[in-house]
Amino acid sequence: MICAANWKLNKSPREAEAFLRDLRRNLSIDHHQEVIIFPSAICLMLTGEVLEGTDIGWGAQNCYFEKSGAFTGENSPEVLRELGATHCLVGHSERRSLFHETNSDCAKKVAAIQGAGMVPMLCVGETLEQREKGQTNSVIVQQLREGLQHVHLEKEFWLAYEPVWAIGTGKVATPAQANEAHLVLRNELTAVFGASKARTVPILYGGSVKPENAHELAQQPELDGFLIGGASLQLESLLKIHSEANR
Repeated sequence: MICAANWKLNKSPREAEAFLRDLRRNLSIDHHQEVIIFPSAICLMLTGEVLEGTDIGWGAQNCYFEKSGAFTGENSPEVLRELGATHCLVGHSERRSLFHETNSDCAKKVAAIQGAGMVPMLCVGETLEQREKGQTNSVIVQQLREGLQHVHLEKEFWLAYEPVWAIGTGKVATPAQANEAHLVLRNELTAVFGASKARTVPILYGGSVKPENAHELAQQPELDGFLIGGASLQLESLLKIHSEANR
């Protein structure tokens, strides 16, 4: 089971360095490839330096789809890759709601990230209002279809299902609800890209994952791992989730 840590706007470079050095010391080398760190942009270079020589993946929480130009405040996929990044999040719910990213923006980013030699992780998910109206499936299917409209099928890409109503709220989808949404996504991947490709795409669950619920969630057949927010900020918590997910 993959455990991806999204630190959002948390940790200074000093705090990030201490965490990552402790992670290297405490994570068995056999499990390095199961952990991916997404620090804030200002900590990306440091992250690459500290994790150099390990198989621990790391990447950016966001990037722009152009290689260079007059785009103040943005970072290009090519620069991220030069630093050593392996992955990049696309379309996290906070990017969509706070910064008004569209499915079209996500599609351009997915293609640009792949073009730079990294793995995009497209995030999809419904709000509480949409779930209560019975729109969960239609919302996540539309986000998937439109967000992957420029995807390069010969290259790797991942998905993350994150019910917006379960992020930072203390609420969590039941294991059955999470598995049901993942199955919808897997079936849609099959319909659009074929069964052989659909089986290769990891689908992670993100929505208030904690040590207490990690094992039960991990038992669901359609979950390939977790995209972890607040619970990934403490090393002990992240390691416990990883342990629970893989026992």
